[in-house]
Amino acid sequence: MTGVPASHYHRLKQRAEKDAVLARERQVTPRIVYETRPSPATLFAPPISFAYDRHSGPVHEVQFSPFHRNLFLSVASDSTARLYSLLQPRPVHVVEPSSSSLFGVAWSTARPLVFAVAAADGSLSLYDLKRSRGRPDVVLQVTSNRSPVYGVAFNPKNGNLLATADAQGFVKVWRLSTQLSTMGANELAQLEKLATARAAGGAEEAAEEDEADAAGYGEGDDDFE
Repeated sequence: MTGVPASHYHRLKQRAEKDAVLARERQVTPRIVYETRPSPATLFAPPISFAYDRHSGPVHEVQFSPFHRNLFLSVASDSTARLYSLLQPRPVHVVEPSSSSLFGVAWSTARPLVFAVAAADGSLSLYDLKRSRGRPDVVLQVTSNRSPVYGVAFNPKNGNLLATADAQGFVKVWRLSTQLSTMGANELAQLEKLATARAAGGAEEAAEEDEADAAGYGEGDDDFE
């Protein structure tokens, strides 16, 4: 009851006390409260109300980072994958791997700065934020007819394995290179720095890092088998 909003507290309290009297109970127990059938949203109201900047289309998937409790990724039909911190309303980082809708996203279970995005044009984009903030490290055409890739998942026990599920009816398992599946030095610290970065500076930081990475950037054809 202590978590019930003030606008509902007194009404719910009166109902529970009345039911306790009618049932000849000496005290209001949790059973009495539940038997008044309050709305779950009333009884278990969130401790804070925090709205995040919206995508401009339906959100298809959200994934929390397995390495940081405050970071999550979302993908939507607006062609963007957004990295949010629970503590900021604006995304700390935004990428656009495809001009089509995005259906799936997954964090690497082995690398804190690696995630994959599945798109409606049949592509799979894999980002390594340690190497580049703005460009995918690998872009793989999963389907032969450019039909959608609906799902992507990393193996929770073997971080160098990645599975995709597509509209052609196939589940395909891919093997990643050691570079994409072995945690680098200070990678967790870099993830923490990204999580605490100001959202407003994300685009500028990404642009600066892309310029620094441009000379060493490659298509990453050897990153998958």
